[in-house]
Amino acid sequence: MDFQPAIQAIRAGQTAPVYTIFGSEQYLRDQLLEALRQATESDGESDRLTLDLNEQALMDAIDEANMFSFFADQRLILAWNANFATSQGSKLEKHEEKALEEYLKNPNKASVLVFVIPGDQLDKRRKGSKLLQKHSTFVDITPMDEGQVQRYVQTYIANSNLDMTREAVGELLRRVDGQLSQAMHELEKLESYHSLGRRITLDVVEDLVPRTLESDVFELSNAVVTKQIDRAIQIYQDLRLMKHEPIALHALIVSQFRIMIQTKLLAQEGMMEGQIASHLGVHPYRVKLAMQSVRQMPFEELVDFYNQLVEADYGMKTGVGDQESHFYLLLTRLMEMK
Repeated sequence: MDFQPAIQAIRAGQTAPVYTIFGSEQYLRDQLLEALRQATESDGESDRLTLDLNEQALMDAIDEANMFSFFADQRLILAWNANFATSQGSKLEKHEEKALEEYLKNPNKASVLVFVIPGDQLDKRRKGSKLLQKHSTFVDITPMDEGQVQRYVQTYIANSNLDMTREAVGELLRRVDGQLSQAMHELEKLESYHSLGRRITLDVVEDLVPRTLESDVFELSNAVVTKQIDRAIQIYQDLRLMKHEPIALHALIVSQFRIMIQTKLLAQEGMMEGQIASHLGVHPYRVKLAMQSVRQMPFEELVDFYNQLVEADYGMKTGVGDQESHFYLLLTRLMEMK
């Protein structure tokens, strides 16, 4: 189930006995959990319990869910890190699988049991994963693509009656790398500004919303692939003034170019942006930007420059030469490429 119908049902008082919240989009997760907290309150009283399945047994969560509350009509049990449904977690024992299946098929209606899987990789072959998908209200909150984030933010702005220009919205999304949770966090600051009766313009966003390191590294990498050497040097020097170390910056540049190459190869195999993002385990917005950048440089040249980046990275980590000079030497080599 998608986020929107799930939260609408909860807010309408139609709670399910068991939920699985799967995905890393923190803002959507917080919205769902807050809606469930409010829905399970009775006359201001609530009965909530939080368990960490990395530290506690699944049987503890099931036992708690089978209990009744003395304070509210429904208990809310949050079972975090249900990683038995992912390849990173341990598989359930046979008796745990049986107990989980029995509970899911006959849940206690006086409890709302919520399994939280905070990552974006689900092992659909595992019995625990299959049980949750089949017998719980399974809410997918994996990262949205750029279009979905844009629509969500625009709807939120419209519903909040924020006076925000189109250019300001676009710049906000660029500065947060298309990440919904970060966008909503920054919108809170912009709402405070708007509450003073001021219109939110492009200048306001540029003043109030900081650029992320990742977005600056993308701009730097894009300047490199388009051979805008002066711009690349300016961005690099700005990042150094912000106290980012050369070796850390270089590692991020290597990562960005690696994603460009992987994106190009996977796209040639017929994968779409969302599939590539899932395969690489990165945010869809990074894949979109990588696909835009990779068109700016011949693929053979891109691979050649990446190999030089890797060599320089090794040199920096092993103490060969001055760390500061490696980047400028790479730009010189870039200009010599034909």
